[in-house]
Amino acid sequence: MSHREKTLSGMRIWDILPTAFGALHWQEETKFSSIFRQLMGEGKRRLCLVAIDGMGQQLLMSRRGHIPFMRPYLKQAEDAWGQPVRTCVPSTTVAALSSLHTGLSPAETGMLGYQCWDPVARRVLNLITFEGFSRSTRSWSDQPTYFTRARQRDLKTQALVPPDFVGSRLSEITLRDASLKISTELAQRCSHALQAFKQGADYVYLYWSQLDHWGHNHGWSHPLWLQELETVDRALSELRARLPKDVVLVITADHGMVNVTSETTIDLAASKLSSQVATVSGEPRALQVHLKEQYLGEEPAGNRTRNLPKAQVLAMWKKLVAERGQVIADYRRVYGEICDPNRIGDFTIFAKENYQFVDSRFQSHGVLKMVGVHGSLTKAEMEIPLIIV
Repeated sequence: MSHREKTLSGMRIWDILPTAFGALHWQEETKFSSIFRQLMGEGKRRLCLVAIDGMGQQLLMSRRGHIPFMRPYLKQAEDAWGQPVRTCVPSTTVAALSSLHTGLSPAETGMLGYQCWDPVARRVLNLITFEGFSRSTRSWSDQPTYFTRARQRDLKTQALVPPDFVGSRLSEITLRDASLKISTELAQRCSHALQAFKQGADYVYLYWSQLDHWGHNHGWSHPLWLQELETVDRALSELRARLPKDVVLVITADHGMVNVTSETTIDLAASKLSSQVATVSGEPRALQVHLKEQYLGEEPAGNRTRNLPKAQVLAMWKKLVAERGQVIADYRRVYGEICDPNRIGDFTIFAKENYQFVDSRFQSHGVLKMVGVHGSLTKAEMEIPLIIV
């Protein structure tokens, strides 16, 4: 195994589809497939995978009174496998959805954050929009998806997504070889799933982002967030009741979320170390700091082409961050061997508790004003549900 984290016992987001495909005898089984098969029960031969953006396991546990359908299943995965399912590092959408659909870690897909350094164009690249990216999408990330694998096995698939997914660069990476059907309402999407199975589909993927939207704008647990969570729970309950008996419904998420405030936001532009910063990438809960050359030492960085920051420089940053975060420069500790290490910063600040680290010189106003954020290593961000019914 090329990725260190894949030697760990716990189930990760990139294990979900390999495990399900193995349990359904669509490919070789994984170490998790036999338990998955027990959970889904007899007679299941088709798959409906639902991913609710931002619906972290810890958030569900704390608001379980609002989710009568999902509530009985919240501890299902932890009881079955001995620990909660976790997403990837960083715990953010572009990385997580790429891992979900390819069965690979971000170190292998190269999807290392909401923003990454593009070493060819020598600028920060937004991996949601790929704005200004002039090369082929496959030059950035070129792995087969589980839609590709399904097609190779003559399985019929459909992905139920919003209109802006059609033709997007991110979809070329995460939904390659999927048959896309667009809609804007959750009820429509559920109806399309039922229709797809009625027409003989084997694997249907349904994605919904509105919960994450309310979380970013108002914070998780805000009344609008709770209202959306209740809507999601009702829709999934109705979907399960109407699905054919041979379809297993699998519900998961890409990440969780924490709420931040102006008091817990540290702006590097106002810090005494601001002059060391060339630019930043990643996201406020997992901020990748790119230093100016004079602050790098002579020690090789392992899986980084650039050298590690000088020891005294790292010490200064650790002092600045203090107990509010964790400064990591040797990425093998959290990512494993990165396929293109030139895409990541010289170190990452993984925020703790409800802090975030920003640099107002480089990040957009939209990023800086978010209330609910994610990307770091806390349970609230890393633990995701895996409900099999």
